[in-house]
Amino acid sequence: MKRPRGRALTILVTLVGMLLGGLLTAGEASATREVPSFYKTAVPASGKVSCYGYYGTFKAGTYVVVFDWVTSSDECFGISTDRTIWHAWPNSGGWHRMGGNGHADEIYPEWSLEDTVTKQRQVAVFVYSNYTAYCQDYVLPNGWTGSWFNCS
Repeated sequence: MKRPRGRALTILVTLVGMLLGGLLTAGEASATREVPSFYKTAVPASGKVSCYGYYGTFKAGTYVVVFDWVTSSDECFGISTDRTIWHAWPNSGGWHRMGGNGHADEIYPEWSLEDTVTKQRQVAVFVYSNYTAYCQDYVLPNGWTGSWFNCS
């Protein structure tokens, strides 16, 4: 199984992921859920990448992804050399490991979502060994749930 490509497939898979991930509820306007804008910084051979002045060591050849969340401050995500998933945001005091003991090979921004009404978010990562995307939800008021689920 290969990774999905193409805008139409990305949109379709995004909607399916939202349904499976619990972000869609009856009666919500579909225009409130969207893939947030993002940019990627390639991790160099040294593995060192800075986000908001916080340096971390990440898996060379991957990307640190910065999401422009509409409902809160931006947030950076990266995969460390041991495949654990880390994130940082302005005034976070540094990089923090994502809960749930997740391991991945890359951040998968095309499957990440934000609901601008409920302010819920979802970040997706990809695992090459089983060609599967896993997601974790951000739900107010507690934040990231710490539970990874198959969203591919």
